[in-house]
Order: sequence, then C-alpha cells, then structure tokens
Amino acid sequence: MPALKPFLLERKILGKVWGGRALEQALGLTLPAGEQVGETWELYDRPEGSSVLRGSATTLAELMATQREELLGRGVKPGHGGKFPLLIKYIDAREALSVQVHPDEEQARARGDGGKNEAWIVLQKGPNARIIRGTKPGVTEEQFRAVAATAAVEELLWKFTPEVGDCIHVPAGTVHAIGPDVVVFEVQQNSDITYRLYDWGRPREVHVQDALAVTRLGAEGSSHAGRPVVPPRALPDGSTLVIDAPQFRVRRFTVEPSANGNGRVVLPTEGTFQVVNVTAGRGVLGWHSAGTDQPLFLQTGDCAVIPACIEQVFFSPIGRMELLVSGPGRQR
Repeated sequence: MPALKPFLLERKILGKVWGGRALEQALGLTLPAGEQVGETWELYDRPEGSSVLRGSATTLAELMATQREELLGRGVKPGHGGKFPLLIKYIDAREALSVQVHPDEEQARARGDGGKNEAWIVLQKGPNARIIRGTKPGVTEEQFRAVAATAAVEELLWKFTPEVGDCIHVPAGTVHAIGPDVVVFEVQQNSDITYRLYDWGRPREVHVQDALAVTRLGAEGSSHAGRPVVPPRALPDGSTLVIDAPQFRVRRFTVEPSANGNGRVVLPTEGTFQVVNVTAGRGVLGWHSAGTDQPLFLQTGDCAVIPACIEQVFFSPIGRMELLVSGPGRQR
C-alpha cells in the first residue's frame, strides 16, 4: 500500500430551494448554470457516497477502509459506521433555511447515524443577514411546544445579525436556522439527520415530534453584542483558534509574503489529520518528500486533506492567503 500524502478533494454540489449563486462570488466556485445552489460538500464520507481524490478514482471511503490510522492518526475515532469523522460544507443561504434541530450521538444511533454537533464561520453577509440560534431567555418548554410548528415560534427564537468572521457553535439539540443573506463555512460531525420544526410556509415535510424530542431550550455559549458567537483566541503560532469543540477544532491562518519574499508558514499535524479550506487567495502546499512528490497548488475554494502520517506541511502564499484548518477535537 503506497504511503499517503496530502491530497485535494472534488466537491459535491447540491441545489436547494433556499440557495443562490453567492458561492461563485464569495469563493470563485464553478456552479451548474441556472441552478440555485444551497450547499457544496467539500469533504464527505457517507453511506450514499464519498469524496473523490482529485485526479484519481480513489475515494475517502476507500482510504478509511485500507489506511485509517495513517489517515486519521492513532487514537482518533472514526465517525459512525467507521466513516471519516467530519463533514465540511459551504452554505449559501440566499433565503432562510428551515428552523431545525439535530439529535446527539445517543439519539441518532436509533436512526443508524451519528449525532450532529456543528459550527458555522460567516464568510459573507448581505443587508438582510440573519442567524437563529436557540431560544430567547426564559422561554419554557410548554411555551415552545405550543407554537413550535407555527409562525408564532419566530417570537421565541434568538435572532441576530452576524458579522463576517463570526463563529457560531450549534451543539446537538439547539434550534437554529441560517439566513437569509448569509454564506458560511460549516464543519460538523459526520451526520445527515435534520428535523425540521418550521419552514416559513414552504410546502416541505416537517418533523415536529422528532424535533421536539431532541430539542434543548436556550442558547448556550458566549454572547458578544447580542451575537451568541465563540470568541476567537490568538495562538502562539500566529493563527487564531476559531473553535475548540469536543468533536472538532478549527484554526484560521492568514499567510502573506514577507518583506524578503519568504512568507512560508509551517503547520505541524501533531499526529492527527488536518483539513485545509482556502477561503481567499492562492499558494503552494509542500511537505518533506526528498524531492519525490510535487507540491499542491491551492486556490480559493480548494479543500486539501493532510494525513496524520505527514509530520508537517508548509504553505507558501502567492499574495495573501486565508485558510481554515480543521482537525479532530478533544474527543479524539
């Protein structure tokens, strides 16, 4: 079995009734003509399909089956069913997504899937931008149940205007909705269970009883200027810790050429997988290979996976680069 090295992934594009075309402008993605695109799955490993390595017929699922420890790292737990533990997306909420909730690990087991803890990082906002996360303080279970599937539920929800760069953590059981007028990067546990409570009058199926069974009221977490966001923290390596959750950790790197032309940034893997999403700019990703491997060229929108068996990689920017680097969280 050949040793793993960093690789790029092909994306999956999903049309949605609430989607738009903003991912073309925000990330330079090429979208199908005339389609309202709501999501692109940048990294996925689901029973119904798995990410394909760019320039290859190999899938992430095949690597998980044959080189799991080399890919994930020793002691890193796979997701439900032995799948890759994370799912990473871009979301264009031109219109509001449904008011929805996801089950936790134990609740999802009966449905044959994993729980869904997720986080969003806001990449772009418009004049009508809105996020819903949790309920207003003091809302009781009795109040919520009485109106959960009706327009009256809107008055019980914690709505706020997001800012670019905000990170919103949405643990399983938290009622939430993205949009309208927001583009986000989403990192989540590898799960695809969504219970819709309310869908703004759209004629789609809702799952009121399932949703109420897993809902936890309130909006836990930090609040800044009325926004329940995770406060960023500067790290010694020059990056910013965006979120450090039990299931995933995300850092933001800004990579720029220095005055002497050497703007290279070193990223140690510390023996666990790292997923790199380029949200702006372009550059080169290299690693020690004794000259046997060509580096990867990265541009805005690309998703690269650094296997745990690679000790460290180097980013050399062509101009300014913005990177989001996701890895396993505290529950490795």
